[in-house]
This record gives sequence, C-alpha cells and structure tokens, in this order.
Amino acid sequence: MAQFLSAGRSQKLSGHLLKLRWWALLPLLLGGCGERVATQAAPQCYRLPAGTHLPDFGEGNERLFLSVLQAAKEQADTLQLFEVAPEGLQKVQDLASGTDWFINWADHPGVAFYGADEYFFHWRRYSGAGTYDYDIHYGVGALAGPSALLRGKLHGDTVRAEHGFLSAAPLPDGDLQLAWLDGRFTKLGTGAAAGAGSADKEQSEDHAHGGAMTLRARTLTDSGSVALDNRVCDCCNTATAASRDLVMVAYRDRSEHEIRDIAYVTRPTTAPGDWSTPKLVAADNWEIKGCPVNGPALGANAAGQFAIAWYTGAEDNPRIQFARYEPAAGRFGLPTVLDAANPLGRLDLRLEEDGTAYVTALCTSQQADAAQLTLFTVSSSGEVRRQILAETSAARGSGFPKLARLGEHLFWARTVLAPTKGEQYVEVCYQKQ
Repeated sequence: MAQFLSAGRSQKLSGHLLKLRWWALLPLLLGGCGERVATQAAPQCYRLPAGTHLPDFGEGNERLFLSVLQAAKEQADTLQLFEVAPEGLQKVQDLASGTDWFINWADHPGVAFYGADEYFFHWRRYSGAGTYDYDIHYGVGALAGPSALLRGKLHGDTVRAEHGFLSAAPLPDGDLQLAWLDGRFTKLGTGAAAGAGSADKEQSEDHAHGGAMTLRARTLTDSGSVALDNRVCDCCNTATAASRDLVMVAYRDRSEHEIRDIAYVTRPTTAPGDWSTPKLVAADNWEIKGCPVNGPALGANAAGQFAIAWYTGAEDNPRIQFARYEPAAGRFGLPTVLDAANPLGRLDLRLEEDGTAYVTALCTSQQADAAQLTLFTVSSSGEVRRQILAETSAARGSGFPKLARLGEHLFWARTVLAPTKGEQYVEVCYQKQ
C-alpha cells in the first residue's frame, strides 16, 4: 500500500483538506491487469473529509466538478458539490440532504452539466417499506445563479419499486439526455402499479403479468419518459453519451434464457423520440442467473466517435473488453480484450478528441480482499497501455471509481475505506497526460 504524505501546505475546505503527493510509486505488478505496464510521473492527490463517499464527476465549459455524499451518523446525508482543479478543491454548495435516502455502493447520486453553466443532480429516496422501493429525485441549478432548486421525482409513475442507475449526457441543443432502470412493472399484479401517470403509462403485453426491469429515457425538458427496452438486467449501471449527431444508451440486457450481454440503443440528436431497437455490442453469450452489478462504460467525442468498455464472465473466462462504434456499419467493431487475468470491472471511460480512450477498472490483487485501480490507455490505432493508479479494496464499499479530464490532466476519484465504519473518505488524484 502506498503511503501518502502532506505536501506541507494544506488547503482549507470545510475544515482541513490536505494536498497529498504520491511519493512512493506503486509497484508495477505483472500479476495485475494485463501485461504491458506504462510508467508515469507520480500522481498528486487530495483527500476529502471522513464520511465522504460515492464520488461522481461532472464536466462543463472547461471546468471540472465533483459530487460526493457526506454521511453523518444518525443525521441527514448530504450531497455536496466541489469544483476540482490541480490547485485544489473548492466547495460550491450543499445540493440536497435527507434522512430517508437509499444509499448504495453501486446505485449512487451524481451530477451532470449541460447548457451554458447549468447542472443537474440526482439522488435516491425511499418510496415504501421494501428494501428496493425507491425513486430517483433530482434538482437543477446554475453556477451563476442562486442556490440549486429541488424538482422532485424524475419519473412520473407512483409504483413503489426500484428506480435507479441513472446516467446522463449533455446534448448539442442545451438539453440533457437521461436514462435509468425502472422497476414499475416488477410490482404489477400486486396492486402497486395504480396511478402510473398519463405521461409514463407505456406498457407492453409482456409486462401485463409483471416481473421485468425496464430501461427508460427522457430529456430534462420532456414531460414524460419512453421505454427503450422491456427486459434488462436489474442492477447493472446504465451509460449514456452523445455526439453532435447521435445519442447512445448502453446497458446490460437480459434475455428470457438469462443471457446478460451488453446492449445499446441510439437516436439522432434532432429526434428525441426516434430510438432504435436494441442491439448487442458483442454476442458474448454470458448466461448468469443473477445480476453481476457490473454495467458498461461509454464515451463519445465531438468528432462523432463512440467507445465502450464492459465486463463479461462468458465461457468461464472473465474479461474486460473494449470496442469502438462504426457509424457506417451501424454497429460496434470486434472487441479488444483489455484484461483477462484478474478483472473485477467497475469501469469508467473517457474518449478524447483524437480518439484516445482512457478506461479505468478494478482488478484483483495478490492480497486477499484487495484490488488495483488500473488505467488502460487505448490509442486510436489500437495500442493498449496499462498503469496501476492505486492499491484499493475489492469490497463493495470502495464503490465505482470515476474518471475525468481537465486540460492536460487526467483526474480520478475513489472511495478509500477505513477500519472504522463511517470513516471512509473520497480521494481525488490527477496526473499530466
């Protein structure tokens, strides 16, 4: 485990926030993800206060922001927003707080920027007594305006069921594309589906008897949502990205025979309701009875390119794969295996304007219950380089690390677990690319 030392000058942020340097480079272990190892200058890191977890980046107008959840024992949980730069982190404001939130390591709150300087943020709030009876709540704000405004539920139904795993992408017209997993039909037949709401009343014949998790979407300015896929994996994250001309949503599908491969749908940016039928990214043919809690990561750039990374356990050969979208063919190309040695998944992806893709993933370590946060750099020509960013925990509480770019610096954020419950914290690191 690398040791972090103070750089000598602390940054004040709701108390004390220490700027940290990675004086000791992590061992470059051949037993980790992949085989080729890239050398890189030591990252620099910031540590947020104890109790923070579940980080998520938001990028807007060449500025970088981070949302984190601040947990407080026997008090309200608070979603906080920070601005991120190499010089430090500056708190913007508390976005929302509550004592009835659904807090989960995989289905986490987040923030997304759109338009000029507007932002959207979201969290989960219990709607019933069931463990997974919760809704997506959201708010909006503007950096140049007053405090953020809470808007209520994102979806129009009143079913007490799971609604979550939201992803978002800004659109060229200044709107925001949203997609999420919607469990309204999982409760049909129990009397819980009454009052679904006229704008959100779509229902297929398959759902008339209940049971399936669905994928739904809307833009922020839409009055209602549409169904994109009527049978999907119950708890794998969705991913949404947009270029000038195309919007794409990727997710883990679920067939009647429990094949759970990654699928995607698209629409033109100028046609909000004109979604394609679902297609598979690749026919991995992964048969698994339960949800692996391991969805795809998706990226797009202004040049109209899309790239995707995903985890599969098909053929008893767990691996992390990567593919690029081929617009002329209307499909993804053949996948490249980034790692088949020790993958855990929990991916994030950033696609640059020159076609370079950055993918972060967790991979198992030689130590029990440990993992390595690993960066894969995939050039436009297909060359793959690997760098171990941090030693971390493989436990669920370490969550899904996040990746972002600001200028010439690549940033990542993760939850660092502590021996004492509630003492975990978010660490934000960066390095020049």
